[in-house]
Amino acid sequence: MKILEKFAQRQKNYFGTRPVTIACLGDSVTHGCFEIFVDETGGIATVCRPDEAYPMQLYHALKNYYPFAAPVIINAGVSGDKAYGGLERLERDVLSYKPDLVIVDFGLNDSMNKDVEGGIETYDKSMREIFKRVLESGAECILLTPNFMNKVVSPHLKDEMFIDIAKEAAVVQNTGILSHYVETAKKAADDMGVPVADAYAVWQKISDNGVNTDSLLSNHINHPNKEAHGIFLNEIMRVLMA
Repeated sequence: MKILEKFAQRQKNYFGTRPVTIACLGDSVTHGCFEIFVDETGGIATVCRPDEAYPMQLYHALKNYYPFAAPVIINAGVSGDKAYGGLERLERDVLSYKPDLVIVDFGLNDSMNKDVEGGIETYDKSMREIFKRVLESGAECILLTPNFMNKVVSPHLKDEMFIDIAKEAAVVQNTGILSHYVETAKKAADDMGVPVADAYAVWQKISDNGVNTDSLLSNHINHPNKEAHGIFLNEIMRVLMA
């Protein structure tokens, strides 16, 4: 990708070139959300550790390669968000910073829409419009596909609210609904010339080879643990270096 040329230029001439800026647009996974709990109002709260999530893992990896050209990372992840929400805040949270690269990761919350056909249609339109606006801004773009959600309801979940969510998530994962969303996003990306960092395919591969992917979820539903964020990092780096 052309962004590597910018890193190389910055590495050689850090006085005369602007910092390389990467924006990560997504949901709670991008935001850096891990464990969940019930707050004092009875609602869902989450433990947020953005320093452990893939945007900061990407920062440290690139800083290791280009120590004089460490990137500016814009974490535009918002817990609970969907693709259409990302589209609505795209200008404010991402494009206003004039990024060189935008990494887009949605699908987990979108796939929980009970109206599957309508949900996929909205998701497809939103993702395509995000890609379009990013590319029109002059930035490069990468689609980052999501992780798996839970396949079974974990005995570690005690609150009925979380158990109900886990039951719904398991249906979405096990019946192929999330996979349908992922394929929809990949088709949109392919149509628009956007490369894919296919983390979902890695989760599928390790699942097919005997890994209990539920054990990689810090909240037992849909938030991967710190180590599993490394899957996102590896896929992003693969695309960057292609």
